Amino acid sequence: MSEIFEDITDNGKVRPWRERKIENVRYAEYLAILEFKRAHDIRGCGEVLRFRKIGDHLKLYQTWFCHKRLCPLCNWRKSMKNSSQLKQIIAETIKREPTGRFLFLTLTVKNVMTAEELKQSLRAMTKAFGKLTRYK
Repeated sequence: MSEIFEDITDNGKVRPWRERKIENVRYAEYLAILEFKRAHDIRGCGEVLRFRKIGDHLKLYQTWFCHKRLCPLCNWRKSMKNSSQLKQIIAETIKREPTGRFLFLTLTVKNVMTAEELKQSLRAMTKAFGKLTRYK
């Protein structure tokens, strides 16, 4: 018999694993209808979670995820990982440069049609970005 655990964040919120797994199963059903070969991989994603007791809490030590690009469960986990890493980077940046400012930059160019145009466009963008970073 399995026990049901709750994954609680540092600020007390419960992470919605059940809802993500339901999305995952629904996506796998759509893939099965469309007769994709790897629909069973996505359906089985995150089915087995094994924990070890360390002190007074449980730590996830073994699991199987599908790592498919469009899997809702894997994407959610990846976004949590990226968010955590970004928080660490920002904290370290603020510690090193307390008076620094953050800028949001979006670079765009016209769409290209051929591989040669793409190569030239990427070179031009790289050169322009390098030039931009050398300004005071």
